[in-house]
Amino acid sequence: MSLLLCAASGPELAGLLPGFTPPGMDAGAGTAKSWPEMRLWPLRLKHGPALCCLTGVGPVNAALAMGLAFSRAQAEGTPVTAVLNGGLAGAFDLARFPLREACLVRREIWPEYGLHDGQSVTAEAFGFPLWQPESGEAVRDRLPLPGAEALHVVGARLKDDIFTPCTSLTVAGVSASLARAADLQARYRADLENMEGFAVAYACARQGVPCVEARCVSNKVGPRAGHEKDFPGALSALARVLPALNLI
Repeated sequence: MSLLLCAASGPELAGLLPGFTPPGMDAGAGTAKSWPEMRLWPLRLKHGPALCCLTGVGPVNAALAMGLAFSRAQAEGTPVTAVLNGGLAGAFDLARFPLREACLVRREIWPEYGLHDGQSVTAEAFGFPLWQPESGEAVRDRLPLPGAEALHVVGARLKDDIFTPCTSLTVAGVSASLARAADLQARYRADLENMEGFAVAYACARQGVPCVEARCVSNKVGPRAGHEKDFPGALSALARVLPALNLI
């Protein structure tokens, strides 16, 4: 049984795993920004061996990376039985989800799938679901995610409840205007915006593997002033995720 720990970028993976260096790379050479994407690296956590990878930024990269990770892990005799997706996200309302807050995503939304009428997208109006499982409801633009208890299959448990439950939506284009941010929040009642979560969760759903998603708030969604972002602080806050889950 293998846990796959994934993040979009090197700095996010380094935030989750302080002191980690990918095998075969000199710890003193370069920075986490130069770590290669879509590689599968072994590591050891508290309850045994695990795997980690960088998906790359955006939903297309994330979906491709997850497919590669699942197939490579299977071929190497270490099939993935659970996934922990960690990283940063923007918050629509910093009063409710302040900077550096650790959040556990309980629902992912892809607001860009469906029928576009020139102003907005409606998934239910489109004749083709994203996926129709053999049993259960069709998947269109929303996916439920389990809580931390889903990681018990790899020995994890919620040791410190540092997480605020939330709903997140995944976009290919980061919201940079007040109008778009307000429309997305109002239409989907989302708390966070990210760029990979739905793709990772969807790949896991197709594989029948539980996916837990933890995000730390790095910025306000849309235009933001200097005091409405803290990327270094949010990266540092990621170091709380694995200890809270009793993984390190």
